[in-house]
Amino acid sequence: MTSDSSPELAHSSRAIFFLLVLALALRLGWGLSRPADDASLNALPDQREYLSLARNLLHGQGLQFLDARFNDSVRAFRMPGYPLLIAACGGDVRAVRVVQAILDTSTVLAVFLLAGAFVRGRAGPLLAAAFVAFNPYLIYFASLILSETLFTAMLAWGLVLLSRGNGRHSRRGSQLWLLGGLLLALSVLVRPSALALPVVLGLLAQFLNPRTASAYESNDQAGSRWRLPPGFALVLLTILCLLPWAIRNRVVLGRWIWLDTNSGFTLYDGYNADATGASDQTFVDRLPELQVLGEVERDDYLSQQAAEYARSHRARVAELIGAKLLRTWSPVPLSQEYSRPSLRLIALAYSLPFDLLVIIGLIWGRLPRAAKAFLLAPALYFSIIHALTVGSLRYRVPAEPPLAVLIAGLVAGGATPWRRTQTD
Repeated sequence: MTSDSSPELAHSSRAIFFLLVLALALRLGWGLSRPADDASLNALPDQREYLSLARNLLHGQGLQFLDARFNDSVRAFRMPGYPLLIAACGGDVRAVRVVQAILDTSTVLAVFLLAGAFVRGRAGPLLAAAFVAFNPYLIYFASLILSETLFTAMLAWGLVLLSRGNGRHSRRGSQLWLLGGLLLALSVLVRPSALALPVVLGLLAQFLNPRTASAYESNDQAGSRWRLPPGFALVLLTILCLLPWAIRNRVVLGRWIWLDTNSGFTLYDGYNADATGASDQTFVDRLPELQVLGEVERDDYLSQQAAEYARSHRARVAELIGAKLLRTWSPVPLSQEYSRPSLRLIALAYSLPFDLLVIIGLIWGRLPRAAKAFLLAPALYFSIIHALTVGSLRYRVPAEPPLAVLIAGLVAGGATPWRRTQTD
């Protein structure tokens, strides 16, 4: 490191430190000022379900909660990753909010490091990190007992590890890449819709080859480094991460359930005669037959009904896909409870410049094409997934931190030098 670069490095270190402190203060201030009583939690029923799962686990009753709609204890309705975090916080709402404030602040740091892997200078990474630090959606979700904050942090750090590990042709580089893949595979235990994401991102990372690292090895050398093809390795990692959960479900429910028993509800939510693209599970009241079915049977029945509706109403399905995409990428909250003009103004003041800069960065930014594809992949992936299920602003939140890195390419001194992968 030259003496000329030392002042710039010291300045950027101070800048990111103060940005992280400010990000943490915002999240702690907002989260700890929110009520933690039952009435406030019941406003979003998912919060109550996650909290019940964690508290029942702490009290020795296992991962289950009472679904009052059917007066039935359900054991695999939610993935176990997020309830385990709540349980680690003692099932205390305020403790969870503190931990989530820290996790979300770590996402700011992850984006700073991710941007630094792709662009020269510190201005670009700092700008990307600033957009994440002041993202009102991230700040808001950090105060909720929902899985968004944990999953977003796991995704951001998984991207950092994949991008920084892949270009290094050494044992340490391979370990970083595998650690990134493992983190993304574990994130499926938090959000089941991310099932294929570790493979998608892991394969895209193979095209990231910064010249700052050594050139790719020959096929013979790579063969000694990669004992398994990257795609197969990531599939195997994902299966191994899900296997304990699937075995547990086989024991308690008599069925190999690799994800959850909520997927049928989600599918029917998206495909029924009254579907609008939004989530509205009042359909439960119109289906009395669900009352006599068990947890697994309800999941099967709703999945079958959703599939039949989709097959026989293809034109309507196309309309719903468009509606779901619009809901997912709406610049303002669409739900009635967040329709106050002040809330929508805050959301719009952030979303419009952010979205515009992301589009400009994608088209004219100085990042290499492979890096742009890598950073855009989570947004495209979740757009497809939720266009096929249910659309909501909350489902795009984890994809926004990687998109912020595209903005870094607009103000960077230049992209990190890259060279093509050698294949022979």
